[in-house]
Amino acid sequence: MSLRVLDLFAGCGGLSAGFKEAGFEICAANEVDKWAADTFTHNNPSIEMIQEDIRNIPESFWESRFSKKIDIVIGGPPCQGFSVSGRRQYGEIRPTNSLVSDYLKVVKIVQPDFVVMENVRGFKTGSISKDKKVLDYVTTTLELLGYNVYHKLLNAEDYGVPSLRSRIFIIASKFKFKKSPFPAPSHFREKNLSSSNAYTHVSCLDAISDLPELQACEGSEDMQKYAHPPLNPYQRRMRQGSNGVFNHVAMKHTARVVERFKLIQQGESSYRHSKQIEGAEKIKYKMNNQRLVQTKPSLCITANFQSNFIHPLQHRNLTAREAARLMSFPDSYVFQGKRTQMSSKFLKKYGREHEDFLSQYNQIGNSVPPLLSESVANSLLETILAGEGNYQQSFEKQQSSLEF
Repeated sequence: MSLRVLDLFAGCGGLSAGFKEAGFEICAANEVDKWAADTFTHNNPSIEMIQEDIRNIPESFWESRFSKKIDIVIGGPPCQGFSVSGRRQYGEIRPTNSLVSDYLKVVKIVQPDFVVMENVRGFKTGSISKDKKVLDYVTTTLELLGYNVYHKLLNAEDYGVPSLRSRIFIIASKFKFKKSPFPAPSHFREKNLSSSNAYTHVSCLDAISDLPELQACEGSEDMQKYAHPPLNPYQRRMRQGSNGVFNHVAMKHTARVVERFKLIQQGESSYRHSKQIEGAEKIKYKMNNQRLVQTKPSLCITANFQSNFIHPLQHRNLTAREAARLMSFPDSYVFQGKRTQMSSKFLKKYGREHEDFLSQYNQIGNSVPPLLSESVANSLLETILAGEGNYQQSFEKQQSSLEF
């Protein structure tokens, strides 16, 4: 049984990567950002990429291409407007919040048997309009379309991802499940002696300690050979299908910045060292330049993490490849576009909006960790297969010819 998937708001492909690894067939994906779409296509050349703003795609396109030909629609509408760390804390409701409605519009047209939506923790309490909570809106809309709706907050580190990340997953099914479709945790903060299949959280150093060591200004976008064999099971898995790493380039820190970093111990940040660091009175953000703790999972990798974290042992910020490892992207997954990018505000100010795309750092920070996605996909598949015969009848519907 091969379940056919349409991925909306696909980004660089983290959600698809997990579903693909679990055995699902990704038929097509939609993403508006050019560089993110380039990354998706580079790593999935056989999958159709619809690189367009979903709001500009006519309903007739979805109707003719995918209606009743897709088993499951997956995706994560833009989440910045629901994040409690963004402008939402000041009461702002961003226009992009309405993209949730566009996602549901496609679901209504395509009529898949199952739906998986992913978003930030704040999605549980965020609003789509001044008088409408987004989770209530999604749940009610899906129920009116004939779905049974389930939702749960999952922590990525509990599924083998070496980075803290809380995400809400909404699963909708035309059939009522007999059990929860969500995966049970496989990794714990401490060793779970009651289960032989349980593991402790993967630490950030366990995830990246085998990567080529770099000083500031060193590295290459092209492949760099591994310096030595993998040191643990996580590294072995990340290396599958690859002879080296790409996108491993250190930031161009000045000698002065490197000396500042040397003062910061694991678990500390430049903010806490403001009295010791010359010029630190200019530091405004507590999130900037935090040195990761080698024995723990990384702090949450966000879309703008490039200056947030310092390597546990090396005196520089993380490379794109190190962040990809912390998000559980395999080394064979190569990111396209520029490594960093000017802010949208800056580009707009100077009339350069046509250059406004998501950098490698943005793509990685916006993505769903593939291992978390794979856990959700495997659990959903197990729940489907554990169901009654009407599941099987649904998947035996006439196979229509798709021109992907």
